[in-house]
Amino acid sequence: MSSCFPPVTLRQAFLLTPVPSAGYSIAMVAALAEFWMEQAVLSNFLMTPRAVSVALLSLGSILSFSGWACRTAALFTAQSNFTHLLAWQKEPSHRLVTAGVYRLCRHPGYVGWFMWSVSTQLVLGNIICLAAYAVVSWRFFAGRIPHEEAMLVEFFGDQYLEYAEQVPCGIPGISHLNR
Repeated sequence: MSSCFPPVTLRQAFLLTPVPSAGYSIAMVAALAEFWMEQAVLSNFLMTPRAVSVALLSLGSILSFSGWACRTAALFTAQSNFTHLLAWQKEPSHRLVTAGVYRLCRHPGYVGWFMWSVSTQLVLGNIICLAAYAVVSWRFFAGRIPHEEAMLVEFFGDQYLEYAEQVPCGIPGISHLNR
C-alpha cells in the first residue's frame, strides 16, 4: 500500500509534538504572559470601560466559535480527505470536495483555524498578541495554501481551476488563483 504522505508518527499526525521552531508553544506562552501582565500590572492604568470589555469578549467569543464551527464543518464535509498533512501524490480515494462549507470558500479548515486563533486574543483582551497572531497565522497560510493549491491543480487539473474561479480562497491575499 503506497502512502501519499511523508513518513510521520501518530503523535505528529495528531499534532501532539511541537511544531517547527516551537512556534505554537511560544505563541501560547506569549498570549498567557500578555494576559496576566495586563491583569496584574496594567489593569489599574488601562481602565477599559466595562461595555468595551464585554463587547470585545462577546465579539471574540462569537468569532472564536464561528471559526471552530467552520473548521469542524470542513472536517466532517471532507471526511477522509481532511488531514493535517499535505498529500504529495494522488491516491485513488482522493476526491475534490466542493459541497457544504466548501461552497463558501476553498479552504474552510484554514479559515476556521485563522478565525479561531486570532479571535482567542480578543477574548483574552490581548492587543499585542491579536496583531501578532493575525500576522503569523496569515504568513503560515500564505506559505502553505499556494503549495496545496499547486498539488490540487496537479491532482484535479481543470476541475480544480474551475472551482477556484467560482469560489474564493477564504483568506484574502494568499491564493494566486483567480479568486
